[in-house]
Amino acid sequence: MTCMDLTTLDTIRIAIGVAILLYVANCMLNQKVWIRKTFSWGTKEEYPQIFQMNIIGGTLIGLFLVASPFLF
Repeated sequence: MTCMDLTTLDTIRIAIGVAILLYVANCMLNQKVWIRKTFSWGTKEEYPQIFQMNIIGGTLIGLFLVASPFLF
């Protein structure tokens, strides 16, 4: 299997990874994060730890989902 032979599952993983990365980009640009507890957007200043976890975790998971079909 070469890098160009992507299965349907690989395509879905890439699409989900891109969606996660777009969410992270939206959070970075607006300096806000979605808070499930209040079911609303919270600012970076209100929830600094949650903001950082979303940015770091979302970036790592998104990049892994996008890159994994090409690496494995």
